[in-house]
Amino acid sequence: MKQKYTIVKDETKGGLTIQEHAELSKDLFSLICEESYDGETIQNAIRESKQNLIDTLRTPNLYPISEYIDRIAEEVMALYDAGAGGGSGPVELFFDDVELFRKEEVSEEIVSEESVEIEDLLEDDTDGDAVEKPDATTTDSSLDIPIDTSDDASHESPEDTNSLS
Repeated sequence: MKQKYTIVKDETKGGLTIQEHAELSKDLFSLICEESYDGETIQNAIRESKQNLIDTLRTPNLYPISEYIDRIAEEVMALYDAGAGGGSGPVELFFDDVELFRKEEVSEEIVSEESVEIEDLLEDDTDGDAVEKPDATTTDSSLDIPIDTSDDASHESPEDTNSLS
């Protein structure tokens, strides 16, 4: 899915508006969310840290993934850094989830080539030097207990068999 974020700074009040659009049809973006922020709140968040700005920009309605919100925060900081007369018109950021997945696939391939595969860790490489386990059918104990495999009728006492006949 393709997404577009429009970031607009209100020059008169210093406020900020972020609109999230989604491509529902080829090259046709529809507004799905709009958040407005107080200019002083944004400026205070920028002064503290980028992470604080990200936390301020994210709301229950507008919660972009980390890669997207990172770029949005950078653009917001640039808008407020430009000052009042810095030509701070609307900024549009375009994102494509397909491109994001391709980046993730490439990074996963690199990681898997460099890391040890789990199968390699589980592979038995003892070359027969392992201690052999004793056979379960043999016993080393000096106490042998006979196992009775006869049916229950043989356990009856002679008195019980006499009473049945």
